[in-house]
Amino acid sequence: MSALALLEGVHGHFGVLAAAVLAHPAIRLRRGAPLSNGARWASSGAGLLVAAAFATGLWIYPRYVALVRPRLFGVSERAALLFETKEHLALMTVATALGAVACVWLARREDRDLRRGAALLFALSSALCLTVVALGTYIASVQTFAR
Repeated sequence: MSALALLEGVHGHFGVLAAAVLAHPAIRLRRGAPLSNGARWASSGAGLLVAAAFATGLWIYPRYVALVRPRLFGVSERAALLFETKEHLALMTVATALGAVACVWLARREDRDLRRGAALLFALSSALCLTVVALGTYIASVQTFAR
């Protein structure tokens, strides 16, 4: 197994974990109750995991585009176009997750609506992340660094 194939697998696993972890703060914050510092740090961890998944994707992206995407177009144009869609959705996932984390840290004790807004952003980010994971799994079933 090549280092790129291994990193591609790590990237996918980060994505799966991020999708699961993003749901927790969405549930925790939905009522808008004040958070402890531990809960704020846990929410930040969700954002960090999404950022790690995105960062590993950015790291392998140039080599993926050079080595895998041309073969992907040759095997399935649909999968290749879904790859581009996945990349855009991944950026939206990171933006909404980091926006939610910012809301969590900016919310004062009396800012119930800001925490509810953070819950919506976390829920949106989780749904986007699940979509990205599903698309990534499909694309990986068609073509990867390993093939």
